[in-house]
Amino acid sequence: MKNKDKVVYFCDGKKCCKYNKEAKSCLKDLIETSGLCIALEKMKCQGKCKNAPIFYIEHKDAYKKEVTKKKAKKLFEKHLV
Repeated sequence: MKNKDKVVYFCDGKKCCKYNKEAKSCLKDLIETSGLCIALEKMKCQGKCKNAPIFYIEHKDAYKKEVTKKKAKKLFEKHLV
């Protein structure tokens, strides 16, 4: 995570892991394409399984629930760019 301006965590718990692949991939692509210094890191289960998959935006101290590919794009545009 050295030299990263922002960090986005994704829950890697049992339920979130089933549903977060598309959103993770989308965010990873957007970050790489943008050239921004943003880290995408996994975190342990947050106990919010009802709202899987969960992403946490560290610099905003905000959890985002039920993150789909479409929501991942909005999350990137609103909170990371």
